Order: sequence, then C-alpha cells, then structure tokens
Amino acid sequence: MRATLNRIPTVMLAVLGPLTALALLLSVQGCGTMADATTTAAGPTQAAALKVFNSYVTANKVAVANHDQLLAQSLVSSAQVNILQSQYQMAGSTGRQVTAPNYGKPTLYVPKLTTYPQWFIAVAPEYPAHGGAATTAVMVFDRTEASDSWTLNGTVQLSKDAPPLNVKLDRSGYATPLATTDKDLLFRPDEVGAMQASLVDDGPYSAATKVVESGPLTTGYYWSNAAYAKQVRAQHLVYTWQMEGTSFPFFALRTTDGGAIVFYTMSLNQQTQPVNKPPAHPKSPLPAIPVRAEYKPLLTQDQLQNPFTIEFDGGSTLQYLAVDPPAAKNGQATGKLHIIGHGGGLTYAGGS
Repeated sequence: MRATLNRIPTVMLAVLGPLTALALLLSVQGCGTMADATTTAAGPTQAAALKVFNSYVTANKVAVANHDQLLAQSLVSSAQVNILQSQYQMAGSTGRQVTAPNYGKPTLYVPKLTTYPQWFIAVAPEYPAHGGAATTAVMVFDRTEASDSWTLNGTVQLSKDAPPLNVKLDRSGYATPLATTDKDLLFRPDEVGAMQASLVDDGPYSAATKVVESGPLTTGYYWSNAAYAKQVRAQHLVYTWQMEGTSFPFFALRTTDGGAIVFYTMSLNQQTQPVNKPPAHPKSPLPAIPVRAEYKPLLTQDQLQNPFTIEFDGGSTLQYLAVDPPAAKNGQATGKLHIIGHGGGLTYAGGS
C-alpha cells in the first residue's frame, strides 16, 4: 500500500532525489498481486483462461444488448466498476448507448500461480462495435479467492507505436509474475505510477524526465493541462491538476530482456477556482466557473442549471501499461520507463 524510491539503483538517486518525497505521498498502487496470499490452489491453464476470456466477451455483449447495467457490472471489478458506471451514466445523459466491442483471437499470458489472487493478461485485436480501425486491447482478468467469479479487472489500448510486449514464458508456456517490491527493474512495480505522475504534474521540469519517456501519457498531459490553466487565467480563474496513486491492484510480468510490463491504475484530479472569492451580493452574483463539455454528462440537471461559483472539481480513473526496463548495470541505465497503453476515463464531476 505504499510507494517509495528506496530501491532505486544508486545511479538514479542523484537524479531523483527531489522525487523521493513525492513518491512517498502518492501511495501508489495499493495491494500487489504477489502479496501475502496463503490459500494454495491450482491457477488457470491456457485453456481455462481462454474460456474466461470468451465467457466475458459473450456475457458483456448480452448485457449491452439488453441494456443491463447490473449484469455488465457483475462482469468487472476494481477500477473497472467506477469506469463502467460512468460510461452508463454518460450514455444516459447523452442518449448514446454503451457498446460492446468485438475481439479477435487473444494471446494469453498466464502466470503459474498457486495462491490467490489469481490473474492473467489477454492481448487481443479490438474492433469497434459500429466499424472502424482495429486497436489492440490488453485486458487483465482476476479473482481474489476460490469462491469468486473471474472478472475483468482492467483494460487498456496499446499505443500505435507500442513495442512488442516480449513477455517471458517458461517451457510450459507460463508467464512469470513479479512481486510488488521486485528490485531487478529500473523501478519497482509499486514505483512506476509515481514516476509517471511526476511528469504529468511537472512536465519537462521534473527530474524524472531523465528516466521516464516523454510523450502523450506523461508530459503530454502536462502541456494540455497547462494550456487550459493559461486559458482560464484570463477569466481570473486558477486551474490545478494532480495525478495520484490508487488502492486498486497492479499486475507485473517479466519480459525477455529482464524487465517487466506493469499494469496499474491512477487518478487524475482537476480543480478550477476563482482567483479571489468576493462576497456575494444580491445585485452582483459571483461569476460562473466554466465547465468543459466532456464533464457535463456526469452532472445532474440541477448542477447544469445552477452554475458553480466557488469551485469545480473533475476526476478521472485511468489505467496504464508500462514497460519497466531491467535494473541499471555497471552504473548505466538500460532504458527509460515507457508508458505504452492507457484506458479509463472521466468518473467524477461536481463542486459548489
């Protein structure tokens, strides 16, 4: 339930010293997928994992076709519950229907686990329900104990320029899961989110740019948010944003080069407030805080009809897949942390 930089290779400490406090505060990545499980049980095989994947795809199509939100929610867990609820809420507000994509044949990465939680990763072509270009989905399925059903824990879309995942398999075809505190990586799995957050919050001014790839999912977030902050400043408003860790589980698998792919969940919180809060006056009402169009489907009719004047808050639940290189060798880094996939979306809007 913590995020620290205590295990970062010595060569990185000079670069990342200012980030240590940040990582401690972020509390990234909740419970690891290898932590303190005691119940022994046989994990899924490739064949069993394929049945789980196919069952989910079929059941989700049934739920969407019947507009059955309760059935759809029973098929997911963790952050996916929040994300799905928001999707249905926004669909109801806009009159659009939630859709179920079509999937091609998956590639399955199944860890050989003998304790709970049990989980695996499926990578499959994803085709939009109403046509369009295919993308590649990376989906995590898990169950926390024997009495639980398998559910979709998370899903991301790979970036178009994402490198091959290169998950390492043993002779039996099983993947190797990694512990929360694995030290053979550039960053422990529970540190990955904190490093991404540093670039989202501080952009090119973050010391982490030396060890984390810049791009749409790191410094790109910074520049887009900074641009909006500049835009509303002219209206005497202050806009701030912060990426933070969550308590949702993460998942890590060893890659052939000794690194890992890490799947995790973050939140992105945004707030807009007036520079000054003048006293309310019957003849001089407080100016309204603008609400961007993408947030409006998450607001009630009362909120839409009565403008926010004190503050407006928005939040997103976001999921990511990152390539975490092997630990530095001979004082030299073996590469940068690279965020290669993302999913999730807006999950909260409100204020006063």
